[in-house]
Amino acid sequence: MRDLRNFETFYWVARSGGFRAAAIKLHTTQPAVSARIAQLEQELGVNLFDPNNRRASLTARGSMLLTYVERILRLKDEMMSAVADPTAMRGKFTIGVSETLVYTWLSDLIESISTDFPNITIDLSVDTTPEITRRLLALDVDLALMAEPLDHANACSEQLCSYPFRFIAAPRFARACDTPEDEVALFSQQPIITYPASTVTSAALAVNVCRTLELADIRLWGMASIHTIVDMVKAGHGIGALSPVNVKKELDAGSLVILDSRVKLPDFAFHAVYLGGANAHLKQSICARAHLAANAYGQGPA
Repeated sequence: MRDLRNFETFYWVARSGGFRAAAIKLHTTQPAVSARIAQLEQELGVNLFDPNNRRASLTARGSMLLTYVERILRLKDEMMSAVADPTAMRGKFTIGVSETLVYTWLSDLIESISTDFPNITIDLSVDTTPEITRRLLALDVDLALMAEPLDHANACSEQLCSYPFRFIAAPRFARACDTPEDEVALFSQQPIITYPASTVTSAALAVNVCRTLELADIRLWGMASIHTIVDMVKAGHGIGALSPVNVKKELDAGSLVILDSRVKLPDFAFHAVYLGGANAHLKQSICARAHLAANAYGQGPA
């Protein structure tokens, strides 16, 4: 075998669930992927994928080979990390990131990666944590910077930082929580404008508000864009629930205020999550730079 290309192709077909997905990941064509697998099968003298299954289903020999290939790729990563000049590393690296981090230290992280790995092309995908998780497991994302860790056998999760999570409103609501009765009236009448209902943060928020204020129900407007949340809250259409790091300029300018609510919201923790396997050492290196960027930024406004 002339190089590791066929092994790497086999790995991505097996892990991504198909020849088409592997071709996208490897930035090549589906016929090229099929040809590499056919060459590998010819060299080994066995079928690696079940020819009678439309999906890329591994045979027993294919499953056995995958174990060895993962070890080979890990060893390759370790070798490159120990020996190679980081500036010589090439390829595309996709980061899925929660929008809150766009407002904090993401730019510093990208600058650090560009300096240390000038030949690595960074792709960014800003989305909700559930969608980032889905894409991470589908191998569309190399590193996730998101609001939850991942409970998965092959996942590495590290907490990077945490930021306050507060109720924020237009100035006309500034005294709306002065008394318990006023606060109950506020949350009975005004919707809470926050992250999509599919996020753990929003689900826990609804339970917390109802329990603390003894309300049977509340209105929760879930929105994927922080910019939209901020615009709606500034216009007085409801009470925002988000981190003050997202609205530092508005708080400083007085166009938004933090409410002194009896409902105490837990801090918003963010995690770096990646899957083991190919490029593990590059993932670890970029994860370490995310730690540095987060630590340099600090906790933001309270």
